Amino acid sequence: MQHKATPIYSALKSYMAENNLRLHMPGHSGGKGFKVEELRAVAAMDLSEVPGLDDLHLPLQAIKSARLLLADAFGAGQSLFLLNGATSGIHALFLSLLPEGTKVIVPRNAHRSFYGGMVLSGALPVYLPGCLAPGLGVVLANRSEDISHLLKQNPEVKGVFLCSPSYYGTSSELEKISLLLRENNKLLLVDEAHGGHFPFHPAYPRPALQCGADAVVNGLHKTLPVLNQGACLHLSAEFTEWEQVLAAWSLLTTTSPSYPILASIDLARQLMVEKGFSLLERVACLSQNYKSRINQIKGIHCFEEEELKALPGVSGVDPLKLLISTQELTIDGLAVAKVLRQKYRIQVELAAPGIILAMMSIFHEGDDWERLYRALEELARDYRARAPVTLAEGEVPPLPCLILAPREAYLAAKKSLPLEECRGAIAGEIIAAYPPGVPCLLPGELIDDTMLDYLRYLKKSGLGLQGPQDPALNYVKIIE
Repeated sequence: MQHKATPIYSALKSYMAENNLRLHMPGHSGGKGFKVEELRAVAAMDLSEVPGLDDLHLPLQAIKSARLLLADAFGAGQSLFLLNGATSGIHALFLSLLPEGTKVIVPRNAHRSFYGGMVLSGALPVYLPGCLAPGLGVVLANRSEDISHLLKQNPEVKGVFLCSPSYYGTSSELEKISLLLRENNKLLLVDEAHGGHFPFHPAYPRPALQCGADAVVNGLHKTLPVLNQGACLHLSAEFTEWEQVLAAWSLLTTTSPSYPILASIDLARQLMVEKGFSLLERVACLSQNYKSRINQIKGIHCFEEEELKALPGVSGVDPLKLLISTQELTIDGLAVAKVLRQKYRIQVELAAPGIILAMMSIFHEGDDWERLYRALEELARDYRARAPVTLAEGEVPPLPCLILAPREAYLAAKKSLPLEECRGAIAGEIIAAYPPGVPCLLPGELIDDTMLDYLRYLKKSGLGLQGPQDPALNYVKIIE
């Protein structure tokens, strides 16, 4: 296999070198339509499926070759390009493998694309409750024993669809879970959006495909030099339902693919095969060094690999994610992120009341790590350390009763009611508090007395809410 080859990028360069008069789509005519120079540079490579550039839906040339190289690099039997992020791969797996009425175990704190997948396919969720990490108030992994318990209660489920690694870089015990599912003849599907770099260095968490997953989605743009929306879907060599997945992918995928995104995936794959080990080795060393140095700053704590792996269900930790507790400062994590942005010109990936998450890449140099360290050091001096506080993070919300399937609930008519009039109603919108980021309600679920009490708590707590049309929770959208 010619790993150094870049079939898509090379085909684009060849076509551009012909200097053709472009009497074809797209309408910017190779960038002539853009007055902005930055867009012109991208537009020169923004082409359509003219002869020589292959067809995304019926690949015979460059795209076919690039797909084979991608599968080989990631250890897959088959690989597909995704041009609408990992979301489109998740939707394709739901639509192809989990048809209407099929039960599937999914984490309660899964990405919103899981809900979209269930709406599209008609699958019925069996929710896997999350376990909050002590002192962090977020869910970091799913435990094999919890999945085993749900399998015994729901033997008819077709499989389990997990998110691993988490947003925070922590991987679930996929090998144990895979063995459990194989013993029960169930599918293991994995949203590995944040783990596209894992196959290229053994010190990083073991990739889901190597752990026995049947299908895996990688959001390559999250951790590799790939343009936004660039992702891929992998199927294991033993997977037998390839044609169903291909049909669903084709149904959901644009017929006007972005060649700049495709080329960036092609080039990133080549880079990681040739230099990925050395790039990941360097950043792992930087991570270990700077986590230790950050932990010498009074009032700041950066969670290291061993302490995260000691938590239930966590089997691996991504060195690229720096999960930092701010609970011993006089300002919370949201304010820390604001100071970092405004005073130090550092933008972190995530901020919550007790934590910030800094996401490093394989291209950040030692100076970048040092800049973050110096900023945290100075910030901690300005906002003197104090005793740790107890955050108003509550508990994992109770699992409500599912009355309508996600698809049925999505299609149903809805209206808004005052919160106090919602007892006995069926939710018509998502309501999730952060932290912990676990939806307390999804469309189709019953608002009983316990849930109503929890919604009252959220309304008073001051926690940030995602999903509801009225974030103040004075009104809740319900199904008529």
